[in-house]
Amino acid sequence: MQRSLLPLALALATAGFCLTACVAPSAPGGGVLNRGPYLQQATSTSVVVVWRTQGPINPVVRYGQSPTALTQEVRGAAITLRVSADVNAAAGVPRLYKEPAEEVKNREADHDPSTPPNTYQYEAHISGLQPGSKYHYAIQDGDRSLAGGDADHYFITHQPIGSETDMRIWVVGDSGNGTKEQHKVHDAMRAYVAKSNRPINHYIHVGDMAYSDGTDREFHEFFFAPYRETLRNTVVWPSMGNHEGHTSRGIAQFGPYFDAYVVPMAAEAGGVPSGTENYYSFDISGVHFICLNSHDLDRGVNGAMAQWLRADLDQAKAKWLVAFWHHPPYTKGSHNSDTEKQLIEMRENFMPMLEAAGVDLVLTGHSHIYERSMLMDGAYATPTTAAGVILNDGNGNPAGDGAYRKSAGLHPHEGSVSIVAGHGGAGLGREGTMPVMREIILEHGSVILDIQGDTMNGIMLNKDGVTRDIFSIVKQGKVTPTRVANPWQPVHDISLLTEIRVDFAADAPGARPEGWSVAGSDGPGVTVAVEPDGKRKFLHAEARSEPVVALFTPFKVIDLEIETEVRIPATSTTAGLVFSYVDARNYSRILLDKTAGTLRMSRVVEGGETVVAEQKATIVADQWLELEIEIVRGKMTFSFNDGEVEFSTKFDGPYPQSPVGLFVGPNSTADFRWFVIKDEKKR
Repeated sequence: MQRSLLPLALALATAGFCLTACVAPSAPGGGVLNRGPYLQQATSTSVVVVWRTQGPINPVVRYGQSPTALTQEVRGAAITLRVSADVNAAAGVPRLYKEPAEEVKNREADHDPSTPPNTYQYEAHISGLQPGSKYHYAIQDGDRSLAGGDADHYFITHQPIGSETDMRIWVVGDSGNGTKEQHKVHDAMRAYVAKSNRPINHYIHVGDMAYSDGTDREFHEFFFAPYRETLRNTVVWPSMGNHEGHTSRGIAQFGPYFDAYVVPMAAEAGGVPSGTENYYSFDISGVHFICLNSHDLDRGVNGAMAQWLRADLDQAKAKWLVAFWHHPPYTKGSHNSDTEKQLIEMRENFMPMLEAAGVDLVLTGHSHIYERSMLMDGAYATPTTAAGVILNDGNGNPAGDGAYRKSAGLHPHEGSVSIVAGHGGAGLGREGTMPVMREIILEHGSVILDIQGDTMNGIMLNKDGVTRDIFSIVKQGKVTPTRVANPWQPVHDISLLTEIRVDFAADAPGARPEGWSVAGSDGPGVTVAVEPDGKRKFLHAEARSEPVVALFTPFKVIDLEIETEVRIPATSTTAGLVFSYVDARNYSRILLDKTAGTLRMSRVVEGGETVVAEQKATIVADQWLELEIEIVRGKMTFSFNDGEVEFSTKFDGPYPQSPVGLFVGPNSTADFRWFVIKDEKKR
């Protein structure tokens, strides 16, 4: 939810309100610490310390320049309170997320996205600090210690804006699903910085930090718990991913994502005020950072986010410009930036603005892979090609082809490096080869950036602590960019792909695609054939009496994801995906039922249907609609139109090694424009 420019507790106290168990009760409340403390919205003179308790407390933060000399404190009106919906607090106290009744999804009983009852969140605003200084802190319930007062609980204020840059940044994305890979990536980073005796100063997360739905519980289990040792002394600067967007809403600024973070909306840390937690900017010494919401806001060139970005870029006077968001403008990992709307719009609409302002580095996630581009400029076309857009096609390694070079300061169209860091813990995937990428690595890991003066050094550190990529950007003097006529190109090795995409481009019109079969009756009442559609082709299926089950060649995996784009005529009723296939009378399916207006998962046993889960969905006739099913570790998630409708249920046992395919109901027809199968276990 949107935060006031002043701590809410201060505003209410001024208005004469009494905040129940928040501002300064005379005795400790006895609440139990269950999240944090963690750091937010640091500047050169301030920081915000956030934590949660089960039950109320008398909140106090004590701080000082030694853990044994915490001589200063904040309490009362300097600490903002937020509470769960059940707490009997004063009118006007902000409420933490509770899923609205009309949005309750078909979830498992233990998957309630709402904030647990009796939750109190405290945000302590500490100001008047010295720039570039280290302070230790402790959080307390009155005189009772909850955490801190030791060597690990500290914060370091930023160097003043415009000062010489010397910082280390940790970048990670798509991490929050509790896997051992997530923990290994974090441990590898901590071991690396300890060995190099240079800690990270800042932490950027490029989204999808709480799988699968960004619920309050998932934030606790998959973000705040595994990263607690880093979060207690390092500010995390977040960007919203699509998984957070399952329960959080950007336009309303409502949900667990917005509850968790305190970001600068009013230029508290530099830049231009955005007035929203969705996108924001901040300055640290000589670097200007920009965070955007690529998920659920208007991504048009005339939208509010684009208008704010232009205003913010117009005033940027830093030596370095770094932008980050979730959906990558360039990728062919587990997502494809040449086919997906959010990715295409970020490339076509936002990259031109950023490159005109001299952006140096773009950090994203979403695609579960590590990809790092050459020095490039002007790659806005769809599909993406390397022709005419590469300014330096070397590997960027000072010990190899040499660092990428740009003029000192910010200058338009001198090139930028784009990094996809969606390899922080979620299942990996690669469906192709993006031609502008210099490094494509299908391993879990993270990115560490060192910016010192006129040099930025970056590495990809894998989960085992091995440095897998090194690049540098040096900004000195005046550099005149030139475009490489025939740039180096990555090798497209199909053995490295983790998915099969069928778009029917190579199939002859009027014929069934190679490798497909039809289950059950395959007589004159059934049509399964490829048809032309302008430059594209689609698979047309027609059932005059019995349903059509069209099967792709068996794809022998344990966990999988299937996606398709389907069109149902006005005269037809049902179409969908088939999986867990045994025979023509025994299989599972996910259906779009146009007549009922539902997305329905069911099992067919000996020809009879048993509905497992069902969710309302607006199915528009004669329009292309996206349908997706994901089965991972015994959990099935169904998605319609990129998360417009989404729900989950359990899947009993491992996924059977069986064919997958498409379904058309009796006396119906449907068209399928493409079909994707992803091997989740391999990924």
